Amino acid sequence: MNRFLLQLAVVFIFTSSFSQDKRTIDSINKLYVQGLNIPQDSIVSLFHKNLRDAEKISYELGMADAYSQLSLVYGYQGKYEESAKNTIKGIKIYEKLNQLDRVADYYAEMGYSMKYRDLNQALYYMQKGKAVAEANNFEIELKDIYNNYGVLKEINKELDSALFYFNKGLEIKLKINDTIGIPYSWSNMAGVYGLQENYSKSREYFNKSLLQRLVWADSLGIAENYTQLGEVFMAEKKWKDAIPFMHKSLPISLKKQYQNLTQYNFKMLSDIYKKLKNTDSALYYFEQYSEVKDSVHSLKVQQSIAALNIEFETEKKQNQILEQRAQLAEKDLEVRRKNNIIFGSLGLAILLGLIGYLFYNQQKLKNRQLQKEGELKTALAQIETQNKLQEQRLRISRDLHDNIGAQLTFIISSIDNLKFGFKDIGEKLGNKLTNISAFTSQTIYELRDTIWAMNKEIITFEDLQARIANFIEHAKNASEKTGFSFNIDEDVDKTHVFTSVEGMNIYRIIQEAVNNALKYASADETEVNISKVEDQFRIEITDNGIGFDQEVVEPGNGLNNMKKRAREIGGNIEYISKINKGTRVILNFPAKATLKQ
Repeated sequence: MNRFLLQLAVVFIFTSSFSQDKRTIDSINKLYVQGLNIPQDSIVSLFHKNLRDAEKISYELGMADAYSQLSLVYGYQGKYEESAKNTIKGIKIYEKLNQLDRVADYYAEMGYSMKYRDLNQALYYMQKGKAVAEANNFEIELKDIYNNYGVLKEINKELDSALFYFNKGLEIKLKINDTIGIPYSWSNMAGVYGLQENYSKSREYFNKSLLQRLVWADSLGIAENYTQLGEVFMAEKKWKDAIPFMHKSLPISLKKQYQNLTQYNFKMLSDIYKKLKNTDSALYYFEQYSEVKDSVHSLKVQQSIAALNIEFETEKKQNQILEQRAQLAEKDLEVRRKNNIIFGSLGLAILLGLIGYLFYNQQKLKNRQLQKEGELKTALAQIETQNKLQEQRLRISRDLHDNIGAQLTFIISSIDNLKFGFKDIGEKLGNKLTNISAFTSQTIYELRDTIWAMNKEIITFEDLQARIANFIEHAKNASEKTGFSFNIDEDVDKTHVFTSVEGMNIYRIIQEAVNNALKYASADETEVNISKVEDQFRIEITDNGIGFDQEVVEPGNGLNNMKKRAREIGGNIEYISKINKGTRVILNFPAKATLKQ
């Protein structure tokens, strides 16, 4: 462990001079968070600095790894909101870079951090990461995923499953000689054997873990193993056999200032001696436990002892007081003189302190004014940038409408002239020209949708309702036999605001689903229903068409594009279809303030 801390110190020094080197950034991001024997705040500062260094050189993979480590540290600290923020930032970069190994590891770590808050969600994310890692045979990630998945199974009291996954992780660690990870697997397995009351097996694996950590001088791990071995003997009610192991752990935890383990060791020793009816030792270790647990109580005990000493020596003290009075009388004049000096110095110190305080307040006010001026300049710059972007969007939309729209309209007119100008055009060619004209008309229609979105900074449900209603009217003209309906529940806030990109994604998903119902489903009825379930918006597009077999039909570009658009707004798409019973397309996405402006 000393060797590890020395290496960490070297890393700190190295990064201060060469912080923008990719290899240095990667080396810090690969540090084993659970094994860092430094304060949590220092760990957070380390990875924040590494993130800034990665941003300076636009090193996206280094940024994502730093976000991942920060999410893990904040999770251990119980700062779940900060953990979630870093989660979202990291996963977006990993998916953008198609770093599937890190995506797998990230989902698994996110699940593991939730084990005591929401076990079902923890299992969900752990299984998601495990599936990606197994599909791609990522052994480095799987060794820890299997081990942590076993911990979740142990918490869920599935002890046989826990052992199974501990063994799977151990096999990989042994294969790649993961000397740090192997003792963790053995300790985890030993804990399960203890819960199964197989105490001999539990001791065997705790000892294996201990021997490995002794080789690597992992002092904190060694101390934990000693305590765990003592716990096994306590579970067997072999109180005397447990004592030596607690005494081996205790000096290490005291030296390393591992307060939690020190406190636990004192408590266990007190309990053991209590069982052995050795009240003196039980009381002694309970007092030690209390001293570590409550330093204020320790101070009160010392004050009580001092009071008792004064009480016992009162007579002796009285004689000393008489002698001191004579000395005090002689020194009274000297004390007064010194008091005058002290009071004068104190007055001067107060005056200087007041002057310093006034200067500090003035400087603080000046800094606050400078900060406000800076914030105002930044706000004005942002407004100017937004205005420029809005002007550019309007210019582009005008160009699209005036140039491309006009050109597409010219193409339609030219095709119609060809059809009517040449009466001997064959049926096949005529149909081809009709298809091209229809496709061009559809392109103009979609171009108008795009221009509509570009001209809006924000889009509400009311805007979507109007636009979708217009699209449905257009769809009715294309398919007179199909009935359409569009409904918004009363509990949906029609003034809820989306960005133009989000609104366009929602509109395109609904448009694609309705088009599929028209083109492929042969439906008589198509419904679009918008509702809100807790903190989620839910949009269902339902038809009574011919349906399809989900296990046979491969999703095409349309379905894949719908999934991609759903992910871009933080949601998901679900398809439910049965032969001759129609199809339901369900879009769920969060109704959070992050979608508002």
